Amino acid sequence: MGKLIVVGVDGSAQALCAVDWAAAEAGSRRLPLRIVHIAVRWEYNVAIREPGLEAPRPEAAGLEVLRIAEDRARTFASVDVGCRLGIGPISATLLQEAADAALLVLGSHGTGGFTRLLLGSVSRQIAEHAACPVVVVPEKPDIGPGRSGIVVGVDGSEASVDAVGFAFEEASLRSVGLRAVHAWAHPAYPREVRPVRYDMTAVEREGARLLSESLAGWKAKYPDVPVAEEVIEGVPASVLVEASSAAELLVVGARGRGGFAKLRLGSVSHAVLHHAEGPVAVVRSLHPERR
Repeated sequence: MGKLIVVGVDGSAQALCAVDWAAAEAGSRRLPLRIVHIAVRWEYNVAIREPGLEAPRPEAAGLEVLRIAEDRARTFASVDVGCRLGIGPISATLLQEAADAALLVLGSHGTGGFTRLLLGSVSRQIAEHAACPVVVVPEKPDIGPGRSGIVVGVDGSEASVDAVGFAFEEASLRSVGLRAVHAWAHPAYPREVRPVRYDMTAVEREGARLLSESLAGWKAKYPDVPVAEEVIEGVPASVLVEASSAAELLVVGARGRGGFAKLRLGSVSHAVLHHAEGPVAVVRSLHPERR
């Protein structure tokens, strides 16, 4: 397990929401918090500026971004807060800064290099390659009394197994329940034209078996966590997005069943990052050799 929580900031209001979430998480886990800002230099080190004016220095602006974020973190949690200023490509530099992290936290949108983070290449690269779980926090996340518990998507894949473990850990830390959801949709027939001989009962029974097997070991490890198991017919991404509207945190595996093995971020997790209404944790398989 990593030794700290890392949060990326860029000076946006959305990034400060991520700082709030990360600081609270660091307090719960009793881990230090590292706030990271990546300053991007102009290509060929040439800046666009008025004649006679000194070229802007990304380092100076970055230090101010870090100062504001640090002040914010210290008001939300009594944790050991450190700051790092990186220079270079955003994705690669941020991944390097988070190499020893237990968790990497990002805002959903931002300014500069983090603009439209959920829909852009930065978030995809980070979710694909981070050695630790990645949590994406939306702007002004609603984490008040209307939200409760952790939701985890379960499909029996290796990434799903590790996502379940992370979800149990989060539920135990927060002293809340866990809702484990297995969603399925018939690959050929919508509900209204399904063949008469299509056995929904068998499909649901298989989903319940998959859930039970995926959760069994974790239930024994975390007996304090109450668990609700649900098999739901529907497009998995849509089912999980809907579930996110009432959850403190939605947890998904980075890549589930089906698709292409080389696509490390699966279609479901990518769609969830686009549309989820609350914080989302994307967990890669910690045991790629088992695939």
